[in-house]
Amino acid sequence: MNKKDVCIVTFPLLHAGYTPISNLTRLISKIAGTVYLISGGPALEKLHLDPNVQAIKNVHRANSTLIMRIINYVRTQIKILCSVIVASRKVDSFIFFIGGEGLLIPMLALKLLGKRVMLMPGGVSAKVYEIEKDPLSKFMYILTDINFYLANRIVIYSPALIQELNVNRGNKIVVAHEHFIDSTKFMVKKKINERANVIGYIGRFTEEKGILNFVKSIPLVLKHRKDVRFMLCGEGKLSDEIRNIIQCEGLDAYVKLTGWVSHEDVPNFLNDLKLLILPSYTEGLPNIMLEAMACETPVLATPVGAIPDIIRDGETGFLLKSNDPKYIAEKTVDLLNKPELLEKVSKNAYKWVRENFSEEKTLESWRRILHEFETR
Repeated sequence: MNKKDVCIVTFPLLHAGYTPISNLTRLISKIAGTVYLISGGPALEKLHLDPNVQAIKNVHRANSTLIMRIINYVRTQIKILCSVIVASRKVDSFIFFIGGEGLLIPMLALKLLGKRVMLMPGGVSAKVYEIEKDPLSKFMYILTDINFYLANRIVIYSPALIQELNVNRGNKIVVAHEHFIDSTKFMVKKKINERANVIGYIGRFTEEKGILNFVKSIPLVLKHRKDVRFMLCGEGKLSDEIRNIIQCEGLDAYVKLTGWVSHEDVPNFLNDLKLLILPSYTEGLPNIMLEAMACETPVLATPVGAIPDIIRDGETGFLLKSNDPKYIAEKTVDLLNKPELLEKVSKNAYKWVRENFSEEKTLESWRRILHEFETR
């Protein structure tokens, strides 16, 4: 049977988009004929593409003023529209991935051309705008809602996200993900009882990630445990504010800021941590959580997005009732005082993620999804 060509479309991606777009492109390239990838940004620059993947790059220019942000957003949509029209001469099936829920202009064009569009929101992007008190948040909710209506299929990471995305569209919805763990890279290099008391965060320094709450919890932890050190890996809008808090609180001796960490180096950082904290306000299905589990690094996270489907509190990880700094500190100290529990959970998490997030298992799901999508 001839493999059909597929086009993956995203908004230009920052560094954090590297792993999800790398995973999805790799999976689809094993199933489809030629894969056209319409994307851009720093994530695409580092992407290792298979021979049957053709990248079509677009650039998005960020701006701080509201009017210019809107103008540049529309400009980027028009650039993506032009790329989509070129691809539509050879492709009938399109997957709108990260940022795709806001791409109304390309979506309308493809519907007019009679093409099939699968929409796969990585998370609740409009909620990120809302958390940041961005005046465009209502606009993004509207765009997302229209695109949910227009899409032929909507792929979400977890049943828990149906309500959060407000995407109750009946038989349009498919629950799936592009996540898988490369066990040749993400492995246990140092047992948890051999690690120092280092608590870490790996991700973007942005409001929706709750990173400020974590930083503010550090002095509270140190009141109880002076033997704890903290490692913050990442960068973003809040980088300067985080540095100021560390300096003003006199935390320089206790906190290490690494800057952005390449994906190749993440396993080494995870193997140095006694606990990874993800205090997010909103999430999809964070890759770093699965990668930590594969390294036997326990995860303490807020129960948002698909996280509660993966972390069973006290069994495969730990859930925060609140990402308030006081609660983060209390829970962190409590867990550090229970090394046997940390060890048990780390082993459970390792076993669970290896069984449920292999490349073969994820690939088989996508074979079924793509076959059904192309034959409807």
